[in-house]
Amino acid sequence: MNAPDATLHAGPPILHMRGIRVSYGSTLALRGADFDLYRGEIHALVGAHRAGKSTLVKLLSGAVRKDSGEIVLDGRRVDSFTPKSALKNGIGIVYQHLNVIPSLSAAENIFAGRMLKSGLLVIGHRKMSEQARALFSRLEFPIDVDVPVNRLTVAEQHMVELARVLSFGPRILILDEVSSKLTPEEMERIYPLLLRLREQGSSVIYISHNMDEIFQFADRVTILKEGLRMDTERIADLDRVKLIKLTYSFVLSREELGRQNLELYGLKRYNENIIKNIPVGVIILNSEHRIYLINYAAVKILQLDSEAVGRPFAELVTQDELPDKPLIMRKIEAREELRLDEAAFGEGKILKVSLFPFRDDDYSSFGTIILMEDVSRARYLDDYVLRAEKISSTAELAAGVAHEINNPLGIVQNYVELLKLKELDADARVKLTKIENEVTRIEKIIGSLLSFSKFTEVSFHDVDLAEILEDVILLLEHRLTEKNIAVTRETRRGRAIILGDENKLKQLLINLFANSIEAVAQGGRIGAELAVDEETKTAEIAITDNGCGIPAEIASRIYDPFFSTKKSKKNAGLGLSISQRIVELHNGMISCESQPWHSTRFSVRFPLAVSASQGAVDGV
Repeated sequence: MNAPDATLHAGPPILHMRGIRVSYGSTLALRGADFDLYRGEIHALVGAHRAGKSTLVKLLSGAVRKDSGEIVLDGRRVDSFTPKSALKNGIGIVYQHLNVIPSLSAAENIFAGRMLKSGLLVIGHRKMSEQARALFSRLEFPIDVDVPVNRLTVAEQHMVELARVLSFGPRILILDEVSSKLTPEEMERIYPLLLRLREQGSSVIYISHNMDEIFQFADRVTILKEGLRMDTERIADLDRVKLIKLTYSFVLSREELGRQNLELYGLKRYNENIIKNIPVGVIILNSEHRIYLINYAAVKILQLDSEAVGRPFAELVTQDELPDKPLIMRKIEAREELRLDEAAFGEGKILKVSLFPFRDDDYSSFGTIILMEDVSRARYLDDYVLRAEKISSTAELAAGVAHEINNPLGIVQNYVELLKLKELDADARVKLTKIENEVTRIEKIIGSLLSFSKFTEVSFHDVDLAEILEDVILLLEHRLTEKNIAVTRETRRGRAIILGDENKLKQLLINLFANSIEAVAQGGRIGAELAVDEETKTAEIAITDNGCGIPAEIASRIYDPFFSTKKSKKNAGLGLSISQRIVELHNGMISCESQPWHSTRFSVRFPLAVSASQGAVDGV
């Protein structure tokens, strides 16, 4: 909306005010204020709280009287106005606070004090309703004009007050902070009306704290401070930063103003950089739900690869990526708070999302702040700790059971050996052999239970994970050859020396390799990666296969003791439980990523030995 140049208005101002003083008891509201208004001009009036803006327009509406000063309207000196004389002189005001009669209908409020008649003594309700509807049609704001206004919304009641003022056909329309009570959509209907009034030669005094809307349609702006006019500028000569500084700082020196503008711009950039660099994801939306600012953490969390600023938030992610998107959008559009502790995002991510609408002092919406954190790792750690505690308790129980079974099992073995020394027929020997085999199987299960329980006899020393990896692959070579499995090795970044028990670590890797060997088909592939992270001082071994994978419905149970999907009678379901116990014994962490019928990857991470991490620091 391009405002015409106010200096092109011919002739003297329609309203001229000089040296206006108004007091409320001992308090001076206006201390010699000046103001001019031209015909066909939209003149904005701004200033901080208690600057005197409302008092100046109340003086014109007849709500207050001046103590001193000069008022000239249409070249005629006016000592003071009353509400009636203000209307008679074509001055109409819509106040910041409601000024309607709640029990009357919209039509009756519009014509209060001048009710239309359909006969000598009969009030013309139909005629008033028709004219009221015509007024609201001009405003493009449909409303039921025949119900009491106390049944209307606050915004609708403000529109009733505006319609009443317009019904007088004012030459000067005063709007006092109306945008703070109406929604942006409702204000979009007011702006064209103001422009039409200007085109028809009427003048508008528009009080507002919203700098953006002033730049949409105003011709000039006057800044008040503490009851005095500090400056009047053409909108065409201003930018938003300068207007804000004039309104709230009043730096009138050009050199000082330029320096303050640079400081303000620098402060804005400084604050934005703080937001952009904080570790929590931050997205700031404007009142139209478009992205005003997005920080680096949010870009990383949402995995964005294109410029997001200026785009609607609704276009940023899809519902497939963020299933909670419909709920989030409803809350944004309703300008309501929301907290989601666990919102799924993408493949396997869990986000914590919070929405906070932010408003100004008059509760007008400016936009929404969205905070987001990737809590996937924290949730994984919580699950890991709970699983470890569960396994630890089960391990202690398993150890007790194993020791209790060992004693009677030893007695059974002794009697089996005695029976084998006797002369037995063929059938008895077959049965005795089966008993011996089953006892042996029980022994192995007991051995697994004891391995699963607390490790007491371990020997910790510096161990090279690369050497252990090679030893394990060599030990399993026959099994790999049987299924024609190709094994690839990859070692990255330095020696992986950790403090550990060599035998237990070999047992761990044998368990992981054995799972992969059973999972892959004939001619499958297994990859072994070993990497050192000098930043976190950790070493990681990853075993990846292209086998059948792990179904999602059982992925959370794979470390549970005695849980197994294998049909073999020799399997006790303790392999991964024992593996996790070995990892915990070495202060490490184990994780699994699997895509059913595609691949599975087990990763084990250990802290480097002090000597190894020191060597990495020193460049040894």
